Amino acid sequence: MKIQLWSIGKENDAYINDGIRIFQKRLQHYTDFDIKLIPTVKQAASLSVPELKKQEGKMILDMLQPQDYLLALDERGKQLTTVQLADFIQQRANAGTRQLILLIGGAFGLDEAVLQRAQTRLSLSALTFPHQLVRLIVTEQLYRAYTVLNNEKYHHQ
Repeated sequence: MKIQLWSIGKENDAYINDGIRIFQKRLQHYTDFDIKLIPTVKQAASLSVPELKKQEGKMILDMLQPQDYLLALDERGKQLTTVQLADFIQQRANAGTRQLILLIGGAFGLDEAVLQRAQTRLSLSALTFPHQLVRLIVTEQLYRAYTVLNNEKYHHQ
């Protein structure tokens, strides 16, 4: 199963990139993993929030393939433990999912059309994090989940 982390926004700061590269390299032992940065909408500052979300949503929906499994990161989503995330990944693999897309929306969240397309909604926390940190957190959690699935010494319960 290929896993992609999609995120609307700018390039990461160097210290974030360093952390992501560490876990991205480790993840390659378990799965095909890639990160795709989706550029912000042109002239975003001149758009209303609903119009900005709508334009971002259209870009995302145009990029998705019908067979892609979409997990949207959303503050109203379900919270999982690391072990539950590992179980979710295993279930997706067992179901024959070819590509799992984990999606981080723009500054104002995801358009309703994208949330409707998502098969799963996940919340990392009730706290608000910068998008760049979320990319690092998600990458690390994916690595952690795979170590759980492989009974490796990384995650402690």
